Amino acid sequence: MSLFCTVVSLSAQNRTSSEYLKGAVPMEDGEIVFRKSFSAPNMSRDSLMSLTRDWIDGRDNQEENRSRRVLIFDEEKGSIVAGCNEKLIFRSALLLLDQADINYNIHAVCSPGSVDMAIIRIRYKYEDQRYTAEETIADDVSLNKDQTDILKSSEKWRIKTIDFVKDLFTDYHNYLSDNL
Repeated sequence: MSLFCTVVSLSAQNRTSSEYLKGAVPMEDGEIVFRKSFSAPNMSRDSLMSLTRDWIDGRDNQEENRSRRVLIFDEEKGSIVAGCNEKLIFRSALLLLDQADINYNIHAVCSPGSVDMAIIRIRYKYEDQRYTAEETIADDVSLNKDQTDILKSSEKWRIKTIDFVKDLFTDYHNYLSDNL
């Protein structure tokens, strides 16, 4: 019984944690866009473009149902766009696997000493349904009227997507740090 209470308590904490509430899912021109800048002192734009492409290619893993493909590699603009697909696991237990396919694009702009990265065009496929991030996790559709709590219908989507993007940015930061 105490294990059940702990799980419920953690869920309630997540729904009201400020890292998941108003502003945690940034909107630009009606689209959800997660952005982060990475500093890489003394690295050339070309080196950062190469490292970023290597990171994208290295995350491709069929055994983990992750696929990534560089769609645009524009050396003149320092821009890289990749199409990505992987599993977003909401819950995994002995006889239960609740998951969705998450598709998104990575857009990285490299300049000397820095990389500006955005996660854009997030889409989900869940069972036989398709959803956009804008209709699933945006503040106006996933938070209560006072924006102090996540609606139960959006909870797993919003929390897992925010955590997923944070983990993605952390992975890139670690990769970049290891290669400085």
